[in-house]
Amino acid sequence: MKYTLIDNIKYLYKRAFKTIPSLKITLPLEIVCTIVSPILAIIMSSLVVELITKGTSVNDFLLNVGAVSIVWVVVVTLETYFSRKREQQQTIIRSLEFSADFSKKSMDKDYVNIEPYDKQLLSRKALEGGLNSNWVGIEFFYKSFPLLIQNGISLIIYSTLISSLDIWVFIVLAVMTLSNMILSRRARDYEQKHKDEYVKYNKKINYLYEEAISAKNGKDIRLYKMEQWFKDNFESLIKIRKKWFQKINFLYFLPEGSDQLLLLVRDLLAYGKLIELVFKGDISLSMFTLYIGAVSSFSKILADLVMAYTNVKRANLGVIDYRIYEDIENVYNHNKGVDISGIEFPITIEFKNVSFRYPGTDKDIIKNLNLKIKPGEKVALVGVNGAGKTTLVKLLSGLYYPSEGEILISGYPITAFNIEEYYQLFGVVFQDVQTLAFTIEENVMIDKSEEDKDLKRFWKALEQAELKEKIMSLPKKEKTYITQALDKDGIQLSGGEMQRLMLARALYKDAPLLILDEPTSALDPIVEANLYEKYYQLTKEKTSIFISHRLSSTKFCDRVIFFEYGEVIEDGTHVELLELNGKYAEMYQIQSHYYQEGELVDEEVF
Repeated sequence: MKYTLIDNIKYLYKRAFKTIPSLKITLPLEIVCTIVSPILAIIMSSLVVELITKGTSVNDFLLNVGAVSIVWVVVVTLETYFSRKREQQQTIIRSLEFSADFSKKSMDKDYVNIEPYDKQLLSRKALEGGLNSNWVGIEFFYKSFPLLIQNGISLIIYSTLISSLDIWVFIVLAVMTLSNMILSRRARDYEQKHKDEYVKYNKKINYLYEEAISAKNGKDIRLYKMEQWFKDNFESLIKIRKKWFQKINFLYFLPEGSDQLLLLVRDLLAYGKLIELVFKGDISLSMFTLYIGAVSSFSKILADLVMAYTNVKRANLGVIDYRIYEDIENVYNHNKGVDISGIEFPITIEFKNVSFRYPGTDKDIIKNLNLKIKPGEKVALVGVNGAGKTTLVKLLSGLYYPSEGEILISGYPITAFNIEEYYQLFGVVFQDVQTLAFTIEENVMIDKSEEDKDLKRFWKALEQAELKEKIMSLPKKEKTYITQALDKDGIQLSGGEMQRLMLARALYKDAPLLILDEPTSALDPIVEANLYEKYYQLTKEKTSIFISHRLSSTKFCDRVIFFEYGEVIEDGTHVELLELNGKYAEMYQIQSHYYQEGELVDEEVF
């Protein structure tokens, strides 16, 4: 195993003490108080019997018992205070130190470490096993480890006292502890071995749940009566997950069952020996009370120790999952790279013998692509769905690196750039529009402090995206929230309006390379064509790529590239490709009647 229990103890408490330094003092004090308080309670019972059997005066009785009682109350009060404080602190540590860090690192990781399915599983395991609640992984470890320490020390104290009665009592204790450790380890090993199964089921269940309650699916669910379909899928997956839990719970039940049997043997031995010693006169009644208290407490201590040990080991599995995800190394250049301020704009783009296959597959999506785009050139990349157009955008924008060949930006390989600086070169609008449930202003200007906000540019971008009039008509204008997820006065934008909002975001960024990956699919073809013609004027100083399987973007572009199965099939101007009378011309003829000026468009096609 990559990380041992000792490794994780050091790792977790180093971060805990960094977040809450006072924990270095309060945690040991809590452990001491937790150990001492039950011992004081046993001593008090023994003292009471001792004072009574000796015929101590009332004043002396009250004085002695009162003194011990005061000490006990102080210790218990401190124990309660430190315990409650730690409960709050460990939640803070999980949320502030680990959950926030997990979110940041997830956003900082290279995209190749985020999108593939195997990486998604690692992320899900880290989240569900390490962070999802205060009863798993990291916080569960913080809950359980102090209990392991305090019960371990208490066990040594009580074992020393009890073993002085009879060696067989000690042997039974040792057997109990060993059997618990073996059976608990068997359960943990099974859980770890089959954990991927649980994560896969849970991922599907969570997905179904999120889609079932999503407002965007509300119409379809009702109109197509999808409730039963969701319910059936839920029940099927939950039954499978239930069987998984039943197996795990049974394996963890075995050590608990063996405990009860061995506890009975231990109690018979211990109590029989104590009664024998009392009748022989070898120990006093007060010592008998002390030993009885120790034996009774030992049962709870041993049970708590085994439970704490089991919980620490189970929590440790979640911590390991978290650390494995945390340790996924970035593969792109995050160090010093080409100085982008020294690059001449508009930029040139060149694909040289580029091939690409997604991680874990052996099929090339892009095949030996050679393509050069001149400075300031407007290129339309067209083709049917699945041709590889979006994959090309991911490669160009640095989300993935080519499997073979290289991509050059103004003569520099993209691998030579610091990846964060490289992203600054791109204004991209992807076909799968993703707005945030924050304000319109925040969605467009993203991560801008008040002093960095450029409202003039903001409104210009909205105007260029033909959305300014809509936003100006709203009571809260740019401060309006999108959807009512975070604000009751939020609005629901149409599909076309959301696409325009993302276009406004790209225009506001004002990057030297603009890529529009089917960003207007929710608009009708006539509006789409008019909008693209407007963008031609707006991007005169930029190198631009317009991607669509509809051909409204091609007429105003300097060049049209027809893409199919990851390869360039045709390359030329709109007129040249029509004259070629190939696949582009065939697609254009099929779609052309949608765009002809003045023609009445049949509404059924939309």
